[in-house]
Amino acid sequence: MYREIKKKKLILENRKPFKREVARFIHELNTIDLIYSSMKLDGSNITRKIVERIVKGEFVIEANVSDHALITNYSDTVKLLYDMHELDVYLNEKYLFKIYSTLTKPDIVEYRKNNPVLRMIGYNPPHFKEIEEQMEILFQWLYKDRYLINPIEKAAYLHNKLIEIYPFETASEAVARIAAQYLLISNGYPPILWNISEQEYFDAIRLYIKTEDVGPIYDVLERGVFNKLEVMMQLTAE
Repeated sequence: MYREIKKKKLILENRKPFKREVARFIHELNTIDLIYSSMKLDGSNITRKIVERIVKGEFVIEANVSDHALITNYSDTVKLLYDMHELDVYLNEKYLFKIYSTLTKPDIVEYRKNNPVLRMIGYNPPHFKEIEEQMEILFQWLYKDRYLINPIEKAAYLHNKLIEIYPFETASEAVARIAAQYLLISNGYPPILWNISEQEYFDAIRLYIKTEDVGPIYDVLERGVFNKLEVMMQLTAE
């Protein structure tokens, strides 16, 4: 499938610049897909339609205030990702903190200072005093062979490694998903809809923690990119 993805990406590159209304629609679609599917994986019952209405600026009485605030934070985070891409930023600690800060609006932007138990995957992350060293190793790995590895595979590993380290007190899973999306964006791919159930998602993470098998998350990212490129091919066809 990755070979087909590269073909579709090349075709779409040759079709640029897209018509303004098409480009706007694709950006809106990507934003809503990212927000909706990430919130669903964090256990939200919000519908895609409600996410879409809030993203477009509507106050939706069916949604609570915290949903409105989170969707606004997600929208700001998506804007940050595209700003980073415009600046040709390769993900590093500074910008990971920016992602975390934009999404969660914490009082203090820092790595966690506690030792949680992740019951949903039956896992104890590294002691908080080990986080800085492990994150340094992670970023060194991220820069290694930067242009030689399938970026979708690298995005899947980045996602899983971030959850394995669990660097933040809140929203580490969401930050991991956003980091994976940014790796796709920075390599010329669109952000995806995470088409996986919450149970399947945590099963995939649990499998990685036990065996370092990144396959299930890679499959979600690969299929997500393929499907989104298919939609973009249809939208930009003459």
